[in-house]
Amino acid sequence: VMLGAPLIGYIRLRLREMAQRNAELRHAASHDGLTRLLNRGAFTHRVRAELDEIAASEGGRGALLIIDADHFKQVNDRYGHAMGDQALCRIAEHLRSVTRAGDVIGRLGGEEFGLFLPGAGMLSAEATAERLRHATETMPLMGRNGEPVALSISVGGLFFRNAISFETLFRRTDAKLYEAKANGRNRVEFTEFRTAFPLTAALA
Repeated sequence: VMLGAPLIGYIRLRLREMAQRNAELRHAASHDGLTRLLNRGAFTHRVRAELDEIAASEGGRGALLIIDADHFKQVNDRYGHAMGDQALCRIAEHLRSVTRAGDVIGRLGGEEFGLFLPGAGMLSAEATAERLRHATETMPLMGRNGEPVALSISVGGLFFRNAISFETLFRRTDAKLYEAKANGRNRVEFTEFRTAFPLTAALA
């Protein structure tokens, strides 16, 4: 059966629309709707894949940063959720601005973000965390009546070499984040993961 040109054109248009819609659905399933960053599930999947590559390579290394907006509930309560959403989007913009090609950025939930830096050295990763902290502290945010809105972040960071499990990486980095909050917030707490422990510590 010969199809007319108008019908063929219509079919092609519908196929393109379906392909675009499927791509949009895939994006929505893996990305946060507000910030357009990877959501927690997609971020975890990407980082696990990166860790597998690092473990398989000689001299592999990297770092994870976990970022949390300080006193974010107070911002929402005082200035409204629209301002809170704006603040989260600005933090996401800063995250994009400090990253390199191949870095993995995600919104882990609420006001918490993750940044994975494959191949980064410890000093470079710590400097990235500090640039992000400073950019957030100094970014201009204005309330409904034109008053400045203060916002800061706390950052926990862990540098590692060779193989490390995602669970260990996330748990140790999260502990550094809580340390940053306990030490006054608006700060970076960073350390290196070491696999060698004293025998007494290993047995404790």
